[in-house]
Amino acid sequence: MEGRRVLRDAAEFMDLKKIFCGLSAAVLALCSALPVMAEEEKEVEPWSISDESILTDDKSKPTFSFDSTGWKDYFHITPDGSDKGYSVNTEDIVSYQGLSLKISGSSDGATSGFQNFAWTATDADGNLQYPGSDAEDAEYVTYGVELDAADFGMNYFDGCTIKFTYRINPNIKKSLLSDSIFAFPADDDYKQVSSNMSQIAVNETDTPNTTQYQDKIIPVPTEVGATKFIFEIPLVKRVDKTDLIYIDNLYITTNDGRNVANIDGYNDKAEKKDSPSELQIAEKEEKAESTAETAADSKSVLPVVIGIVAGVLVIGGVAFFVIKKVKGRFY
Repeated sequence: MEGRRVLRDAAEFMDLKKIFCGLSAAVLALCSALPVMAEEEKEVEPWSISDESILTDDKSKPTFSFDSTGWKDYFHITPDGSDKGYSVNTEDIVSYQGLSLKISGSSDGATSGFQNFAWTATDADGNLQYPGSDAEDAEYVTYGVELDAADFGMNYFDGCTIKFTYRINPNIKKSLLSDSIFAFPADDDYKQVSSNMSQIAVNETDTPNTTQYQDKIIPVPTEVGATKFIFEIPLVKRVDKTDLIYIDNLYITTNDGRNVANIDGYNDKAEKKDSPSELQIAEKEEKAESTAETAADSKSVLPVVIGIVAGVLVIGGVAFFVIKKVKGRFY
């Protein structure tokens, strides 16, 4: 009888080990599946273009130089910007090289909803200046200019890099949300699709600090479904009709390293005005934004991982005491 009892206890011990091993394997499988599930939620069709003849390996000319009228078919005022009377034209006095794009507008300071980056505006104590702007169901308005991927025969701007030279009118600085203008990839609903937005401001680091143009590079991540690229000028105070920002020599580079060829007649004989090189600064900013996005993703997964680890510890603790009790019968 004693021998049978020992054999029965041993069998129970082996069954407990099997259950514990099975639970451990299931937990490990769940943990390993987490990144896959996150990727599946973001999955979109791969980038494509209907006519590759518009792409070139020639990097000497920008996609848009604004030296003729070809740009007019591609730069569109956003619907909210049209309601505010925003407009686009070309400029040859406060220009960078030849002609530059000039975006003008006015505002009475009132908006019908939150402006897209109101959640970035905080007071000295770190509190939101526009409470509720970070809510998932917050309604936004988008004042500015847009580029549409479809106009280039692309399904998305995913994987593309947008590079341009810009100058903000220093007189509007204090009328802008966070004293800045924003450029970012977006979907058809004008929602930002990644953290690779760029907050651009009046040049305050070089002399003369309000007259020089700056360079900016904004990479669009892959698999985000960016059907638009937005230049948003979020005025939050009264501004009478005036120039807001000037843009010149805009390059669109696809994910295979080719450029969208010049569309509006680049005047390479025109002399460029002084412009400090901000490319390294821009690259550092984008790297920091990418790091911030990764950190945000990690924070969203962290509670799940902590819960799983806690579950493993509880299961392991229970199993340890049960196994210890069973093993005690053998001694």
